[in-house]
Amino acid sequence: MLKTLTLATCLLGFSGLAMAQTTTEQHGLHICAIKGTPDSSQFQIKKRIKVAKGTYGSVEELYSRFAERAHQVGGNVVINYNASQRFGFWPWRMVRPVIYGTAVQWNTPVNCSALGGVEI
Repeated sequence: MLKTLTLATCLLGFSGLAMAQTTTEQHGLHICAIKGTPDSSQFQIKKRIKVAKGTYGSVEELYSRFAERAHQVGGNVVINYNASQRFGFWPWRMVRPVIYGTAVQWNTPVNCSALGGVEI
């Protein structure tokens, strides 16, 4: 009885996780990510954001969640962008992907390549 209950709980948890991943990938949101801080007063700082994965993986897996998070806080550009592999606390999470930056709202139309950024 206990095994059946545990199995059912795990299956429900994993099905919800799979459903959440497909909904974030369907949005197709994109964001302009700039490594440093541009010399411009044409933006308003919204919030510092960070997206990470708990286990091994590529940084590219987090791009859609990062863009969604930036749009949630009201930003259309991310400055001070950094994406890297970080060491975690637990041994099975030794190296994990992490993306962080500061979401800003740009006041004028954004040309990402002219600002020295990259579209993710």
